Amino acid sequence: MDNKSDQMTFDLKINLKEFELKTGTINLKKFLNTNNSIARSIEPICSFSHYVNFAETLINGFQINGSINSVFNHKRFTQSLKYLQQKHQSTWSGQFTYNDRIDSFIFYAPDFELLKKYY
Repeated sequence: MDNKSDQMTFDLKINLKEFELKTGTINLKKFLNTNNSIARSIEPICSFSHYVNFAETLINGFQINGSINSVFNHKRFTQSLKYLQQKHQSTWSGQFTYNDRIDSFIFYAPDFELLKKYY
């Protein structure tokens, strides 16, 4: 019996040129230029680095760190990561993995090229 299950793990970080947070929350779908499914899947494991300067909240980093027990379209996700990298003229560090019942891949920042994992 094969014990493989759907899982994705993330250890990604990007530094951003600081920007002011005008509202209380950031819409992850818009921020990453992705779809609702991906945004909802990773939202619990996302965080922003920020600090307060007088009455302004300034965002200067973003992290995706943890795992989810599901998979989504990794091609669409890597497009979103590259979009954010280009938009903010910064570079991701780290990697994420994709494991379903058939395939296992790892994607290293900043290019996020698909590498097959072998067990």
